[in-house]
Amino acid sequence: MSAQRTLPPGRAGLTLALVGVAIAAAAASYVAGHRAGATHEIMAASPGGVQRIALVREAPCGGGTCQSLWMGSSREDAKQIASLVPGVERCEEIAWASDGFRVGFVVNGYQLRIFDGVSGDAVGQVNLLQPEGTPSSRIARGVTFSQNGAAVTFDDCPRARSGCRSAMAAVR
Repeated sequence: MSAQRTLPPGRAGLTLALVGVAIAAAAASYVAGHRAGATHEIMAASPGGVQRIALVREAPCGGGTCQSLWMGSSREDAKQIASLVPGVERCEEIAWASDGFRVGFVVNGYQLRIFDGVSGDAVGQVNLLQPEGTPSSRIARGVTFSQNGAAVTFDDCPRARSGCRSAMAAVR
């Protein structure tokens, strides 16, 4: 049984007006966050007690968009650790090692770039898949570091259709 509440005359109009203002404000903030010059972010927080975040920031540049990789203890204090080549490189996935001391950025769907989770220094790079054309016809998704951090598991997927298979790669 559900309870219904009736608002006194005049209050219903005020309530609807306030809801309309809230909806308009939300719409304005959504539009403001996606207009020219705005930055788009992908963010992943580290596990464990390290308390770090990794970000991919995308912003308009030249005739397209540029992506850069960032790391910090918060979004506000994050420092840029690398820039990707505009129009050539793109990152859409971030994976943290379970201890929080390494983070991997999956670039172009097949290459894992690994950084120290505290200093932000580059510590390695491995092709999870062999690129087959540009863009590669296959993509690595769901990248997860093994418990000891010596390998990653991922789904090896065709870019344009279904049919993923499990895969693993050494990272040390």
